[in-house]
Amino acid sequence: MLAFVLCALVPGRTAAGEFLPDARLQVSAARYVPEERDLDWTTWIGAGLGLVRFGSVTAFGNADLETILGSSFRAFDANQANYHLELGARWQLGELTASPFFHHVSRHYVDRAKRRSVDWNVLGVRLSGDTHVSGRPVRFLLSLGHTTQASLPKYGWEAVAELEAHLLKRGAGTFFLRARERFVTAEATENQPRGDFLDSLVEGGGRWDGGGRAFEGYLAFERRNDVFIEAPGARDRLLVGIRFLYQTPDAEP
Repeated sequence: MLAFVLCALVPGRTAAGEFLPDARLQVSAARYVPEERDLDWTTWIGAGLGLVRFGSVTAFGNADLETILGSSFRAFDANQANYHLELGARWQLGELTASPFFHHVSRHYVDRAKRRSVDWNVLGVRLSGDTHVSGRPVRFLLSLGHTTQASLPKYGWEAVAELEAHLLKRGAGTFFLRARERFVTAEATENQPRGDFLDSLVEGGGRWDGGGRAFEGYLAFERRNDVFIEAPGARDRLLVGIRFLYQTPDAEP
């Protein structure tokens, strides 16, 4: 029994399938402009694993942590920790990838008391692929899901559309442009007196690739709702950031 478990944890192929066929890692940090006392920086660290692959279908798991830093008590004062956990499957359909998924989000204060649970689950499906527009590579992603549970934010449907275009490539360097729209239906409550909303992100920058490893420097504009955990709040702001990436050849970006 122990031998079977150890074999399952080691990348490789078996008669039944391929264990741990791909992996990705992301670390990023960005400065908000303008900054606020509780909203100076946002940082992300996350990883994803292909757990097992059978033919064109790969079961996967992702875990990402967003930390918001301000300056309420110290110069660098972490005040929010937002966890994103996801399980799903990727099904390769020619040039397209279809992915049913279950996504969990849990938001927490750091070194502060939280009066109630703030989390939600989304069950949905995602479609992604690559194409060319005017000879330039473009990656797209579309997803649609519905909450199966929501504690404080009364979210309903969630639709996401993303585009990433490589505008110019010189050697290992690429100038890219990304755009993301997230539309959420929401029920107005006493704590969150707003209905449906749209989050937007437009990001441009440079990327340097080398053997599955990459570094990005970027400038972005973001429109984000519910920036605070328990209180209403939407912000329009710039982000100036850097991002380190690693992925194996078969990993989904």
